[in-house]
Amino acid sequence: MTADPTHTGALRALLADGRKAWELARFLASDPVRRAPTGRTPHRVIHRQNKAVVRYFAPDPDGVPATPLFISMPLINTWTVFDLLPDRSVVASLVRHGVPVYLLDWGRPGPEDAAVSMSDLVDDLLPRAVDRSLRHAATHHGADALDGLGYCVGGTFLAISLARHPDMLRRMALLASPIDFHASGRLATWARPETFPLDDIVDGFGNFPRQLMAASFAWLRPAGQIARGRSLWTRGSDPAFRRLWAAMEQWNGDNVDFPGEAYREYVRHCYFDNALVPGGPEWIMAGRPVDLGRGRAPAVAFAASDDHICPPPAAFGLARAWGGPVRTEVLRGGHVGVCIGRALPAALARWVDSGRGGEAPQP
Repeated sequence: MTADPTHTGALRALLADGRKAWELARFLASDPVRRAPTGRTPHRVIHRQNKAVVRYFAPDPDGVPATPLFISMPLINTWTVFDLLPDRSVVASLVRHGVPVYLLDWGRPGPEDAAVSMSDLVDDLLPRAVDRSLRHAATHHGADALDGLGYCVGGTFLAISLARHPDMLRRMALLASPIDFHASGRLATWARPETFPLDDIVDGFGNFPRQLMAASFAWLRPAGQIARGRSLWTRGSDPAFRRLWAAMEQWNGDNVDFPGEAYREYVRHCYFDNALVPGGPEWIMAGRPVDLGRGRAPAVAFAASDDHICPPPAAFGLARAWGGPVRTEVLRGGHVGVCIGRALPAALARWVDSGRGGEAPQP
C-alpha cells in the first residue's frame, strides 16, 4: 500500500463533500418544498359540498374511451399525492389511458366541522359526489355508470358507502385501504381502548389535529426523517430526484384535520372493534348496520408490499368481508411510495382494460 503523507485522497473527498454540501444548501435555500409543482394536471371543479370538491380531469382525446373513474382520496392528506409531478401522477396516467377522472378532494375541515359524522361522509357527501360525477359523465362522455377507486382510508370509506348504496358504482378498486384493522401492525397495537384515550382527545380538541396525525405516522418509523435527509445527500446531485424529494416533502408536511365525531366512530368501530370483517361487533350507523357483505360490485384490493400503515393482510380483509367477487394483488412499494412508483399505473391500466365493453366487468 502506497503511503499518502499529504492525505491527498482524504482532502479530495472532503472537498467533494464540501461542494456537494454547498450545492444542496443552495437548493434548500431556494425553498423548493414550497415551490414544488404538485397538482398541475389540468382539471376543473364540477361540484362543491361544504369543504369538499370534485375535481374533473378530462381524458386524452387520443386515448381509447373507458368507463369514467371516481376516486375517493384519504381525508387525512391532500389529494396531490395522486398528481405529484407530471411524470409521477396517477391521474395523468389515467387520462392518458382514456379515462375521465372524477377525484373527491375532501378539503380542510374547520372547527365548525367537529360534529360531522361517519354517516355524513359515507351516506351523504360521498354518494352526492358520485351522483354529480355520474351526471357530468353522462352529459360529456355518454356514460351510464362509474367505476370507483379508493386510496387508504378513502378506500375504506368508499367500501362502506358502496355496501350501503350498492348501485352507486359499477366496480371498485381499493389501494392500501385497511379493512381488517387488527392486521394493521403497529397502528393496531397502539389503537386499543385501554391505551388510546379516544374520547378525551375528541372531546378536548374537537377535530383530531393534523399535527398529532403527522406525528403518529412519523412514530411508526422514527428513522424515516433521517432516511429522507440521507437520500437527499446521497442522490441530491440528480435534478429529477431533487424535484421528487421536494414534492414529497411538500405533501408529507401538508396533513389535514379529521372531523372529530367521524374520527371517534372510525377509531372505535374500525380499530377497536374491527367491525368491518366477519366476526366483529355490529356497527350501527344512522340506524342501519354497516355490513360489507351487502356489497355486490366486483372488487380488487391492491396492497403495497412494504406498507407499514396498511400491510397486505389488512387490505386483503376485503376478500373475507365483501359480498361480491374480490381479486387481490400486491404491488411493489410502501404506503405512499406505491402512488409514485411504476407498478400502480400499469396495474390500473390493466384493471381499466378488463372493464372496457362487455356486460360482466371483471374485478
